[in-house]
Amino acid sequence: MAVVTSDILLLTQAGIKTEFNGAYIAANEKADWRTIATELPTTLPVQKYAWLGRGAVMKQFNDEPVEQSVREDSYQLSDILYKADLAIDRRTLEDDQYGLLMIRARELAAEAVRHWNQLAFTGLTNGFSQYAYDGQYFFNASHQEGSSPTQSNISTASLSDSALEAAATTMMSYVDDKGIPLHIVPDTLVVGPLLARRAWNLVSSDVVVEPGETGTAGVPATNYRNYFMGRYKVVVNPYITGYQWFLLDASREVKPIFIQSRSDVPITMETDMDMPEARIKEQYRFTVRGRYAQGYGLWQMAYGSNATS
Repeated sequence: MAVVTSDILLLTQAGIKTEFNGAYIAANEKADWRTIATELPTTLPVQKYAWLGRGAVMKQFNDEPVEQSVREDSYQLSDILYKADLAIDRRTLEDDQYGLLMIRARELAAEAVRHWNQLAFTGLTNGFSQYAYDGQYFFNASHQEGSSPTQSNISTASLSDSALEAAATTMMSYVDDKGIPLHIVPDTLVVGPLLARRAWNLVSSDVVVEPGETGTAGVPATNYRNYFMGRYKVVVNPYITGYQWFLLDASREVKPIFIQSRSDVPITMETDMDMPEARIKEQYRFTVRGRYAQGYGLWQMAYGSNATS
């Protein structure tokens, strides 16, 4: 028995959605954004985040307990609707170009993951001009909370051994709103292609060679073990287009960057293949749709340099 056009459309529609879902799940599991960002599901169009300072701390007991206040900052983020559309001529189906359609479905799945990568890594570069939960720019020299001193997580220094050491020392010295160390341990260095080789040289070389004193004949070079050898994971991402570099503590449950996603509106593919209007127009539309937004976690988890060289 011959297969009618309506049957072909139904089979194609089911196949494309299956191909999209499989490719999206596979790509998202190993996506670059997971290195520096955390997905925070929500069911609200505007989600409020209460970043709490440290709660009660242990103190010597004398007669009666001392009440300790908890400081709370308010930070909210609205989701954004994103779409990607692909139009396919009906003749493509009639000409049995099924393999081509499956390739396009996988490309749409990759595009959804690519966009999250873009949001996460441009979130770092945008952090010099976007606000964190404390009302300051995410990268700022004037962070101050409760009993903490004014603390900075920003620089303009070019990436170098001394600049990296200064960034790490600064991060490990951060304290919370009660003046207690936060135990930040940076583990990830993020750069763009322009700094890829410099970053690898800083972190991957076994030995650092210091040349002899300039102008002094016979003074040998000094070799010593590289302090940064294997200490940081180097992440090179093309969405960082300049000489900015970022040192992160990406070991925590909530990373410096987060992506708020609507858990009740997952990223899905929709199509109008079963609509009469599409058949009349001789064209079918495939749409990937999602509601999500990029936001900022704790500024203490990241140190950024807005360097120009």
